[in-house]
Amino acid sequence: MRRLPNAFGLIVVCAAASLGTSSNILPAVAIPAVDVKPPIQKFNDFGNQIGIAFSKTPAYTKEFDAAIADAYKACKEKLPDVKGGKKLAVVSDVDETLLDNRPFFEKHTKFDWPAFTTWINSADAPTLPKTAKFLSWAKENGFSVFLITGRHEGMRTGTEANLKKHNIKYDELMMRAATSNAKAEAVKVPLREQVEKKGYNIVVNIGDQWSDLSGGHAIDCEKLPNKIYFVP
Repeated sequence: MRRLPNAFGLIVVCAAASLGTSSNILPAVAIPAVDVKPPIQKFNDFGNQIGIAFSKTPAYTKEFDAAIADAYKACKEKLPDVKGGKKLAVVSDVDETLLDNRPFFEKHTKFDWPAFTTWINSADAPTLPKTAKFLSWAKENGFSVFLITGRHEGMRTGTEANLKKHNIKYDELMMRAATSNAKAEAVKVPLREQVEKKGYNIVVNIGDQWSDLSGGHAIDCEKLPNKIYFVP
C-alpha cells in the first residue's frame, strides 16, 4: 500500500490489487485510489513564479526523487510477474511529469492558453530526465508504457514530435477528445479503464496532479511536486 504525500491537507491511498493468475483472465481492477473528503481544493501557494521558485529547491528535488524511487520499487516487485508473461503497465502523465514546461512559464506571469498551445506545437519542451529514465527502464524490463495526458487530440502532432525528440519510448499516447471540456479525472479514469480492458494491470500511475491519480485503476500511485498550476 502506497500512502501519497499529505498535500492540500489530504491523504490519498492506493491499495494493491491482486494480479490475474492466467493470461486469459482480465486483470483484477485495482481498488479506487482515492476517496477524497472534502473535495480536492486549490490552495493559495500556486502560480508561475511561486512554482518555478519551488522547483529549484531541495524540497522539490527530495519529493520528486522519493516518488520516482517508489515507482521503481513497485515495478521491481512485479518483475517476476512480467517474466512470467503477465501484462503489466505503467501509466504516466505528460506535462510536468515527463515534459517540462518551465521554459514557457518563466516567460509568462499568467497562464495564456493560445500561447501555451503554440508552445506545445513547437515541440520544444525539455524532458524531466528522472521520469524519462524510469519509463525507459520499465519498457526495457517488459512493462508496457501508456502516456495519458489532458492535452487534446489537436495537440497530438506536437506532443509526439516532442517525445520523439527525446527518444521516449511508449506503447500508446492517450489524449482527451478534441471537443472535450471535462475535468481531468473524468478524462483520465476512463482512459485507464481502457488500458485495463486491453488486459493490463497498471502497476504504477505517476503524475504531478491529484487529478492524474484519483479514481483508481492503478496499484501504486506516485505524486510528483508541482506548484506552478493546479488541475482539478
